[in-house]
Amino acid sequence: MEIVELSLRSSNQFMNDLMDNKIEDGTYFDYDIHSEELFNRRALDLKNRSFQRDALSSYLFEYTSRCFPGHHKTLNNIERLKDPDSVVVIGGQQAGLLTGPLYTIHKIISIIVLAREQEDKLGLPVIPVFWIAGEDHDFAEINHLFVNKNGVPKKHSIKDSPLKKQSVSQLPLNQKKTVEWIEEIFEAYGETDFTNQLIQQLKVDISESDTYVHFFEKVIMNLFRDEGLVLINSGDPDLRSLEKNCFRLIVDQNQSIYTAVVEQQQKMISHNYSPIIDLGENSVNLFYHHDGERFLIERAINGEFIIPDINIQFSYAELMDLIETNPEKFSNNVVTRPLMQEFLFPTLAFIAGPGEVTYWAELKKVFSIMEMKMPPVLPRLQITLLERSIERNLIETGVLLEDLLHNGIEAAMKSYLDSVTPVDMKKIVDEAKKEISSIHSSLIHAAVEIDPSLDPMLQKNGAFIQDHLDFLLKSVEKRQKQKHQVQLSKYKSMELSLAPNLHPQERIWNIYYYINKFGPEFVRDLLKLSYSFNQKHKIVKL
Repeated sequence: MEIVELSLRSSNQFMNDLMDNKIEDGTYFDYDIHSEELFNRRALDLKNRSFQRDALSSYLFEYTSRCFPGHHKTLNNIERLKDPDSVVVIGGQQAGLLTGPLYTIHKIISIIVLAREQEDKLGLPVIPVFWIAGEDHDFAEINHLFVNKNGVPKKHSIKDSPLKKQSVSQLPLNQKKTVEWIEEIFEAYGETDFTNQLIQQLKVDISESDTYVHFFEKVIMNLFRDEGLVLINSGDPDLRSLEKNCFRLIVDQNQSIYTAVVEQQQKMISHNYSPIIDLGENSVNLFYHHDGERFLIERAINGEFIIPDINIQFSYAELMDLIETNPEKFSNNVVTRPLMQEFLFPTLAFIAGPGEVTYWAELKKVFSIMEMKMPPVLPRLQITLLERSIERNLIETGVLLEDLLHNGIEAAMKSYLDSVTPVDMKKIVDEAKKEISSIHSSLIHAAVEIDPSLDPMLQKNGAFIQDHLDFLLKSVEKRQKQKHQVQLSKYKSMELSLAPNLHPQERIWNIYYYINKFGPEFVRDLLKLSYSFNQKHKIVKL
């Protein structure tokens, strides 16, 4: 493997301006990610805050020992959290099947790489942490992968349909259906020397997992088993006792939090950026869990709190008492999740995807209200995996990788077909259509003078002739594509691998396609490469 770098523009203008250092200092973030003193300054700021280090470490140690026995490097990192100088590099994602799209793996690699780098530079314990959004309930977002079906990305979903809006961390894993689904996925990938071994390991992970989140955790811990990665399942009810004080602060400041987000969003709009967070005017930005489902808590006009969907109402005192006695009944939404993360962890840096960078920028004032600084929000590594066969096709066709990633392949395919087509049939057919249309119009004009009732039939006749000319053109183009099918297949294979459905590779394909092809050590080999957080796109040649 080797890395080459490209300077690619994002489709997100906020990200482009952030990378170009055009964002007004202090408007959206508390730290300048371009500063050479960024992490030194952040580490010093964290010394002035206190955290529940012993309690958090004890909770994580118990959870990890129970769920992932034998992961000694992770347990050692959890112990290091007790060190008052220790910090974490953290990022998160939903618990996708087989880890979901590639960007989940890219995010974890980013976390591990930055933690290693900064531990060496700062001389402090820097611990990689992955926050699993286990309280999310949208199963449809995580229940599938894409596979190659006749040269087209095809969504393949597991045949399981929860009846309630259950948090994924509480959603029982259907082991039989999951095994069947995995076998179908690997059948689509094609059998290699590694397939049986991978399937057998995944079957073991399934047999030891009660929920979809637990299965996700098992897979992640196996892939990164030597990295000391610490997992935190935000949907675990046992975590809530550590979160009570933050829940209380959120309730106390709920109106101010709403106002702060709205003001920040208006500022973004005034700078021609597009906010992401959809905020309910009366939302407290906390969920209440009831009968296996979760519901947003809202402010009532009378100063109390209501859950309209299930007709429940609390006074302020009742809500505070419930947080104290039953904190497992509460969880964060998109606005307050970052606050809870910062409340729990001494965060040296938060690793974010492009969309996350924008939505965290909407929370600048919210962090201030909670008397916390927003941690440095560092865009994750952008990675594209380039197989040798695809690289050969790029060279043979003369297609520039940067152009393909930006614009797709259609223009290059058209240019190639034009170059091997001796006659411009489209131009000839277009001219013929104009001439025939003119002649036919004259014929219609003459015919309707004899019998005006003929006009509708003759108009249809004209359209029929035009359709036949289109058919002629399509027949010629089809034959030309058939004639050059071998060369055209190279273009399609490049698109399928690198820009499927005009999406980035990382949003469609899954890491197990590559593990199945290149072996169980594939992720470890990726981690051996030298990465730089210089905001350039990494092309990893396989």
